Amino acid sequence: MNLEVVGTVLASFGGASVIVGAFAHFLGKVWADRIAKQTAAKFNQDLENLKSKNTYILEEFKKRSESELKDREYFSGISQEVYQDFFKNRAKVYLELLKIKNKYISDMHEDFVTDETESWGHAYHATYVNLRKLIIENQLYISNDLESSFHKFRMDSAKYTKEADMLEGYAIGSGAKGWEADEKKAPVYEKFATETHELLNKVFLQLDKDVSKLRSRIEMDRT
Repeated sequence: MNLEVVGTVLASFGGASVIVGAFAHFLGKVWADRIAKQTAAKFNQDLENLKSKNTYILEEFKKRSESELKDREYFSGISQEVYQDFFKNRAKVYLELLKIKNKYISDMHEDFVTDETESWGHAYHATYVNLRKLIIENQLYISNDLESSFHKFRMDSAKYTKEADMLEGYAIGSGAKGWEADEKKAPVYEKFATETHELLNKVFLQLDKDVSKLRSRIEMDRT
C-alpha cells in the first residue's frame, strides 16, 4: 500500500477521533447534568413527600396528645374530688369509732354505776353491738387491718350473742318479764367479755394506729 495513502487514511481517522471524542465529552456532560437534575428533582420530591407525611403524623400525634391530656385532666379532677369525699367520710367514721372506744373505757373503768350493778358484761356487749353496726355500715372507709381485726372479733363473738339471744327468747317464751329475761343474759355477757377482751383490745389497738395515720396525713396536708 502506498505510504502516502496510509498516512492520509490515518490522518482522516485521527481527525474523526478528535471530533468523536469531543462530541462524546459534550454528550457526557449533558447527560451528567440531566441525570443530576433528575436525581435532584426526585430527591426533592421524596423529601417533600416525607416532610408532608411526617407533618401529618406529627399533627395527628399532637391532636391525640391534647385529647389524652384533656381526658387525664378531667379524670384527675374527678379522682381528686372522689378522694376528698372519701377522706372526709373516713375521718368521720373514725371519729365515731373513737367515741365508741372512749365510752367503753368510761363504762368499764370510770362509771361507778357499772361497778355498783356489776354490769360489765352488758357494757361490753353494748360496745360490741355499736362497733358492729358502725363498721358494717362503713366498711369502705375503714382500713384493711381494722377490717381484719374486727372480723376475727366478730366471728368469735357470734356464739355468745346467739346464746344470749336464745336464753332471752326462752325466758320471754316462758312468761318472764323483760328485766328477768335480761338477767338471763348477764352470765353469758360476762363470759363474752372475759373470753374475747383480747380480741377487742386488738381492734382498739388497730383503731389507734389508723387514727395516728389519719392525724399525720391531716398535719401533712396543712403544711
